[in-house]
Amino acid sequence: MTKTAILLCLYSTYNKEDATRKPRYCHLQDFIDTGITLWRKCHGGQCHHIYIIILAVISGIILCTTIAVVVWFLVYKRTNRRRKSRRQSNLVSSSLVPPSWKVFTIEELKSISKNFSEGNCLPGESKTGGTYSGILADGSKVAIKRLKRSNYQRKKEFYSEVGRVARLHHPSLVAVKGCCYNHGDRYIVYEFIANGPLDRWLHHVPRGGRCLGWSMRIKIATTLAQGIAFLHDKVKPQVVHRDIRAINVLLDEEFGAHLMGVGLSKFVPWDAMQERTVMAGGTHGYLAPEFVYRNELTTKSDVYSFGVLLLEIVSGRRPAQAVDSVGLQSIFEWATPLVQSHRYPELLDPVISSEIPEVGAIQKVVDLVYSCTQHVPSMRPRMSHIVHQLQQLAPSPTVVE
Repeated sequence: MTKTAILLCLYSTYNKEDATRKPRYCHLQDFIDTGITLWRKCHGGQCHHIYIIILAVISGIILCTTIAVVVWFLVYKRTNRRRKSRRQSNLVSSSLVPPSWKVFTIEELKSISKNFSEGNCLPGESKTGGTYSGILADGSKVAIKRLKRSNYQRKKEFYSEVGRVARLHHPSLVAVKGCCYNHGDRYIVYEFIANGPLDRWLHHVPRGGRCLGWSMRIKIATTLAQGIAFLHDKVKPQVVHRDIRAINVLLDEEFGAHLMGVGLSKFVPWDAMQERTVMAGGTHGYLAPEFVYRNELTTKSDVYSFGVLLLEIVSGRRPAQAVDSVGLQSIFEWATPLVQSHRYPELLDPVISSEIPEVGAIQKVVDLVYSCTQHVPSMRPRMSHIVHQLQQLAPSPTVVE
């Protein structure tokens, strides 16, 4: 068989003797014969150019296949990215007008809040804009949180973030009813929680007024921990609150805790966040040290803030408060000497005159506080573990003095 016949046989060639040149299949014997012939001729140096042709053809096939695979992979990756982006944009666009919340006009908010009158102003922090009560057309009561004016956040960006928060539903989270964006002025409309912020119940109780007993404080801490654990463990991707403070915890008629401001810290100017870290004695309030000094933010940062708040709930003291002899003193500077000397009852809020818990119960709560506020974030417990520990401490029945 000639060299041409060999190549033709290897690539579905034609019969040389057939004038019509119809294609035929190579038989096994043809391959054997041509292989033997080729081997014999190669020893005589007669097949060098055949090697080159075969090598060129095979190399071309490999090169084309490689290019095709690379092109297919790039096209597939780009198409997949576009589909994912389209899916996310659809979620965002669909969340802008969901049935559970709405976009209010500024005229609607002025109407339901009586033009943001002082009579409708709710107790809370005024530095970020103030909170006002209002009544919707269906008769439901709401709280309108006015944020500080921002020139950096656009309307679409604001609506997108509020829509993401509005989809989070849990009994221990304050539900978002809607929002408003008016030429840089931003408002978020929440459900109304009857008994207001925890801060008022801890630090602004009028003389002779009701105060929180031990069992009620444990209930508040437990329900609050359940809400934070939901954000950390049940929501994907995880949600870090970043601003867990007494002013952001609202109490319902049964004195269950409801955490507000989920995602709200993204709307707080950085200088306002920094103001909360500038305290005497090296304390930084509720904020975790890794966030203050390295700007690192994880779920463990929320655990730290919860630990500070838990000690505040037990003791009735602010994270930092003025003391005549030392000036501004952090809550841990005050508590640590008492803990080291095992004087646990002295850590209790003085207004708890009855329903005094056992020393062992106080010690377990304090141990949990110091576990949450360890300086190494990885050493702090998960919120789900904290919930379990607090549930073990829950006395019954729960009462309010």
